[in-house]
Amino acid sequence: MVIVTNEPYAETEPMLNAATSEETSEEIKFRRNSYAEAYKNITSSMKADQLQIEDPSLACKLLSTAVNLKNMPLAKQCIEILDRKLDKSNVLSIFAHLSQCKMPCSNPNDFEPSAPPIVENENLRDKDWVQELTDNLRHNCLLEIDKNADYVLKQNEILDLSYSDLLAIITRDTLEVKNECLVYATVLKWATKECHRRTLQPHLVNIKAVVRDLRYAPRYGLMSKKEFCSRTIYGEKGPTRSDILEEKEWRKIQFFIKEKSKNRPVEDLPHKMSQPRVPGTEKPKLLSSQSSIRAMDCPVKSKNTRCTSSTTCDRFLLNFLTCWSAIFD
Repeated sequence: MVIVTNEPYAETEPMLNAATSEETSEEIKFRRNSYAEAYKNITSSMKADQLQIEDPSLACKLLSTAVNLKNMPLAKQCIEILDRKLDKSNVLSIFAHLSQCKMPCSNPNDFEPSAPPIVENENLRDKDWVQELTDNLRHNCLLEIDKNADYVLKQNEILDLSYSDLLAIITRDTLEVKNECLVYATVLKWATKECHRRTLQPHLVNIKAVVRDLRYAPRYGLMSKKEFCSRTIYGEKGPTRSDILEEKEWRKIQFFIKEKSKNRPVEDLPHKMSQPRVPGTEKPKLLSSQSSIRAMDCPVKSKNTRCTSSTTCDRFLLNFLTCWSAIFD
């Protein structure tokens, strides 16, 4: 990228002169303001020349570079590109990459020369603006995963996610998965691959060590008795045979399913294991023209999921005011 400034510097004159003891405080202040104006020109130039990138993987790599260089304008352009290109086929790779984008910590013992951060506002210079940018795109990724859950959970990339990323996905109340058996099988397949990544044998003790709270992510209470007690699910041992649940746990789940099938009252299972998932009404963060389109397609909570008690209350209030006005007319 070639940057043209209004007043080019002489070739023999460095852009950033070191402060000298002969400079007055006014001269130092003027010099610093000049530097700020120079970086503002650089930022404006980067905004004017929009990146032309169509490959999400390239945008991810460029985002990492922008984060490492603390280049906020470049990072925002990469986020906009990734959001615009976001779909069910690439959402997992983008989601996983965002977890690796962290604001680099300054090392007081590092004396290598480096350019100062390029930010849009001086107040953001010492703040973690990277976290806000990546969190917004992660939010949009999770919404995309929600509505394409059956497709996403069958992709091999799901098995490469970190523990925290996978937990964030399959514990969502808004995950639109048709059958909880798919969630259960995903947990076991991921645990086996995680053992291999750690050079561990996929024995039960190791499986239980890596799976941790993932074992409670499937909504077992929503399975049928046949599904829960089946020998295998998607090529993996069923919940009563895999031993990732303690015997008292799976027996309690089995009792819940049996009582529910007979329409008898029964206490809900812990860890939301009997709570139905429902389609979400959250809107995506407006990061690109594409997220604006997705936002318009979102259901409106106030119209579609309004509770019956609120509707009844509104009707009562309307009838009361109508009667009140009739009396005094």
